[in-house]
Amino acid sequence: MASDALPSRMILPLALAAALPAALIVAGGTAARAPLALAGTALLGGALWASGNPRLACLWGIGLTAPLALAKRFLPVPHMGGAGAYAIEAVDIFLVALALFQLRDGIRLRLPPPALCWAGTILLGLLGALTGPYRQLALLEAAQMTKSLFLFLILAAELVRVPRFLHLFASLCCGLLLQAAVGIAQYAKKGDIGLQMLGEATMTTLDYANRATYMDGGATFRIGGLLGHPNILAGFLAMLGPLLLAMLMTRLTLPAKAAIGIVLGLALLALLLTLSRSGWLAFALAVPIVIALMLRDRRTRRRALAVTALAGTIGVLAALAAAPAIVRRFTRSDPGAVDFRWEWMGVAWDMVRDHPLTGVGLNSFVFHLPGRTQHGGAEGLTRSFGANWPVVHDIYLLIWAEQGTLGVALFLLMLALLLRTGWRNARAGIDPMLHALNAGALAGLCANMVDGLGSFFLRQMPAGRTFWILAAIIVAVDRCRRRQAV
Repeated sequence: MASDALPSRMILPLALAAALPAALIVAGGTAARAPLALAGTALLGGALWASGNPRLACLWGIGLTAPLALAKRFLPVPHMGGAGAYAIEAVDIFLVALALFQLRDGIRLRLPPPALCWAGTILLGLLGALTGPYRQLALLEAAQMTKSLFLFLILAAELVRVPRFLHLFASLCCGLLLQAAVGIAQYAKKGDIGLQMLGEATMTTLDYANRATYMDGGATFRIGGLLGHPNILAGFLAMLGPLLLAMLMTRLTLPAKAAIGIVLGLALLALLLTLSRSGWLAFALAVPIVIALMLRDRRTRRRALAVTALAGTIGVLAALAAAPAIVRRFTRSDPGAVDFRWEWMGVAWDMVRDHPLTGVGLNSFVFHLPGRTQHGGAEGLTRSFGANWPVVHDIYLLIWAEQGTLGVALFLLMLALLLRTGWRNARAGIDPMLHALNAGALAGLCANMVDGLGSFFLRQMPAGRTFWILAAIIVAVDRCRRRQAV
C-alpha cells in the first residue's frame, strides 16, 4: 500500500515549482512568458514525479492541473455551452497514471448512484449522436462528460484515508491561490496578462464582459482568472471557498490555518472583483450551510463558534468597505444583460416545448437559435454577438432544452443523491477532518446549484471539474463512513 506522505526533501522543490507560475504572473509583460510558463509546468511535473511517492504525486497533479486549460485540442468546433473539441488535457495524464496504480493494486471502480445518473445522461447524448442532426457536437460533449465521470470515479476510489483527503485539499488550495493571484494581477493591470495558454480570456472576451456590466461604455473592469470569464471564476471561487472555511474550524496547526486564511482572503477579494452577482449570492448561501454543519458536531462546535465570530466581524467590515460596489452592481447594472437572459430563457423553454422528451440534442443549443430570437436568423445573431452565439445562462434550462425531460430528471436526481449523501455524512460521527471536508464540499455543491441558475458552469471545463472533485470527496467520505461502521 502506498504511503500517504511526501519526503521532507521534496517540500522546497515543490514549493518553488508551484511558486514559479505566480512569479511569472507578477513579472508580466515579458516576451519569454510562454516558454517560461512551459518551463514552470515542466519543473512542477518533474518535482512531483521525483517526489519519491509517484502515486501521491498523481493526486497532487490532479488537484493542481484540474482548474487549468493546458490541453492539446483536436477537431475544434468553437461555440458556447459545451465541448468544442476533443482534447488531451494535462489532468488526463495524472488521471491515467493514477488509474494504472489502482489497476495494479486490484482496486475496482464502483458506480455509486449519482454516477449511474450521470452515465444515463451520457447515454442520452450518445443516442442523440446516432439520431440527431449535430452528431459530432453530441459526441464531443459526451466524450467530455465521460472524462468527468472518470475523474469522479478515480478520485472516489483513491480517497480512502484522511491524509489523502488532506493532500487533495492542499493541492486545491494551491489551485485556488493561483486563480485568485491571476485575477488580482489582471485587475491591477486592467487587462489580460498573456496567459491564454493556461485558460485566460482574451481582451476581446473581457471587453465584452465589461461592456455588459454597466451603462458606462465598458469602463468597469472584471477579472476572469484562468477560467475564461468573470462569472466562471466567481462560480469556481464560490465552490471552493466553503471548503477552506470549513477547514479553518478544525484542529489544523496555526501555520496551516494562517496559510488557509490568506488563500481564502485573496479568493474572496477576487470574488468581489469578478462583479458576479450569481457568484456572490452562491457564496452567501454556502457560508451559513458550512457554519450550521460545523456547529452541529460537538467536536468542532467551539472552534466553529470562534471562527464564525472572527469571520463574521471581518466579513461585516469588508462588506461595509465594499458596499458601494455591491449596491451599484445590483442597482445600476446594464438592463440589457438581464433582458438578454430572460429572452434566452424563453427561447430555451420554447425548445423544451417543441422537444419535451429528448430535447434538441446534446451540445447543440446555439445551433437552434436562428429564427427563435429577436435577432432573426444566423446573420442577425452574428451581427449582434459575433461568431460565437451565447447559450442560455441557466444550466438546468440548458440541459432540459438539449436533453429533454429525461435528461434534466437524471441530472436533478444526481444532485439530490449527492446532497442526500453529504447530509448523511454530516449526521454521522466520522473523523473531524472528514466531517469538515464533507461540510465544505456539500456547501460548495449547494453554491454551484444556486450559481447554476445564472450560469452554465458545469459545461465549462476546466472549471466544471471542480464540481466532480467535490462530488468525489462526498462519496469518498461516505465510503469511509461505511467502512468505519462495519
